[in-house]
Amino acid sequence: MMKESQRVKSLFAKQYDGDCWLGVNFQEKLTQININQATYKFSTKTNSIWEILNHLISWREVVLASLPKNTYSSPEDNYFQAIIDPSEAEWLKTLNRFRNSQQGWLEYLSNLDDSIFEKQVVNKNYNYYELIHGILHHDIYHLGQISLLVRLTTEVS
Repeated sequence: MMKESQRVKSLFAKQYDGDCWLGVNFQEKLTQININQATYKFSTKTNSIWEILNHLISWREVVLASLPKNTYSSPEDNYFQAIIDPSEAEWLKTLNRFRNSQQGWLEYLSNLDDSIFEKQVVNKNYNYYELIHGILHHDIYHLGQISLLVRLTTEVS
């Protein structure tokens, strides 16, 4: 019987670059994006694909770093920040940062004792199981946004 941490690890792997039930994964979608699409904003009140990806990566990083300490906080900007240097080199750094966050999660889940899932997150009304699944759900939510923006920006870029 597979441990729950291995099931969760499998979900992380599939949504990143595997055979995900959604029919699309991050790697497939991100390879379709050119720099103009990554930076395109429909208005000053919307986020670009790149800004969404940075937001997603930041949440992955902060939650992963917080797990051993059992605490995290959300900044006022919720990790939505303007792209300062919209160059190909910086886009590649963002993609690498995403890859590194993926590797970090897979390593963490590889060595996880399943008993942690029941542990309550300090000052929150949910446990580690919900928090870790929350990252998966958050990723998929934003993959949907990115997928839609790829379609829309294909027509304008």
